[in-house]
Amino acid sequence: MPVGYIVFVCSGCGRFLIAKAEQKTKQCNYCGTSVALWKAKKVAAANSAREALRIAQDFKMKQGKVMK
Repeated sequence: MPVGYIVFVCSGCGRFLIAKAEQKTKQCNYCGTSVALWKAKKVAAANSAREALRIAQDFKMKQGKVMK
């Protein structure tokens, strides 16, 4: 099954974000930085948006940045 989503780190604020794997850029929901996904620090891949969200939440909890 091909990867549908990636979890990556925003280059502006360092928060964990998700995007569809085929996207070229993503604007950070927190700081507004436009992140070029081919240059972004990717930390995980997922097959579904739900799985990607769970992974991003796990990373945030480890950093103490719990999603509300």
